[in-house]
Amino acid sequence: MGPRFEGSGCGQGCPRGGEVFGWGMRRGFALLFLSLAPLFAQNAAQFAGMQQDLADLRNEVEKLKLENADLRDALTKSKAGQAPAANQAETVAKLRAEILAEVDRRLKQQGVDVNAALAEQARQVNAALAGKPAAPVATRPAPTAPTTAADKPAASAPDDGFPPDMPRTGIKVRVKSGDSVSKLARVHGSKSEWILAANKLASPAALRADVDIFIPQPETLPR
Repeated sequence: MGPRFEGSGCGQGCPRGGEVFGWGMRRGFALLFLSLAPLFAQNAAQFAGMQQDLADLRNEVEKLKLENADLRDALTKSKAGQAPAANQAETVAKLRAEILAEVDRRLKQQGVDVNAALAEQARQVNAALAGKPAAPVATRPAPTAPTTAADKPAASAPDDGFPPDMPRTGIKVRVKSGDSVSKLARVHGSKSEWILAANKLASPAALRADVDIFIPQPETLPR
């Protein structure tokens, strides 16, 4: 009779195929997490600032809605015998309605900025998973709300490729950790689309800390 096959020459100390495969999977997940960790850390502070801005704007909207409701109730109780007071209350109500509309517009713009930043991060993560460098892409500019008379420029803007309503005057500011495009626009009396256009940023997520940027401002800031 021929020799019988007694199994492999490896003893009990040799790792099994399942154990080797499991160790390789754990190592791959660990390397993937380490490669993506800097990307998440880089955008964490910026997203935190955007979320704080959204919360602040929502609080402002709720307060203005409550004040507007109270004012409408007071206006309803006012009768014809108090015509001057009623006219004054109506004027104040219209002014508050305009302010509320402006806050709503800024809140929507903030939402657009956050969505764009999330889309940019998802694109970078997908590119990192595919093993390719993330190439910058141009994003569609956010739609702007109708401007009031105070926002319209006094003279026609030069044809230089920038938005026609963007002022050519402004200030230079160094970006700090936690700053966002919408926050800088609100603090310095500018607009997000102006800052993106003036600094040629593809999206709000392209803003980086410790970098000097130009913030367009009207010659006379609205009070």
